[in-house]
Amino acid sequence: MPAYDRAFNPPAPVADVTIVNPVTPNKRSRLRDKMDTGADITVIPERLIVPLGISPKGRVWTRGYDGTYTQRAVYYLRLTLEGFVLATVRCIATNRADVLLAKCPEPLSSNSRR
Repeated sequence: MPAYDRAFNPPAPVADVTIVNPVTPNKRSRLRDKMDTGADITVIPERLIVPLGISPKGRVWTRGYDGTYTQRAVYYLRLTLEGFVLATVRCIATNRADVLLAKCPEPLSSNSRR
């Protein structure tokens, strides 16, 4: 079960997530994520695009929490969250340190050791 991080205002659930290039699975990155069930799209740090070797698969208009509209590249990635492999997740990239996980798709499987 994800923990709540009180460093966020308001406190938010956080968990470790592994981001995987679905075409080249050995290209992956593990970092912390902030879960946001109010978000419509998952956001990854821009700094992961080159190391993961991912290419944009289109563009989408997004609206930030401040109401600003921006057109951004769309990426499709595989995520593992708390031992559960999620279906392919549609993402955008911004200048942030962590992953912002939007409404979660159903897990495809669990590789949890529990």
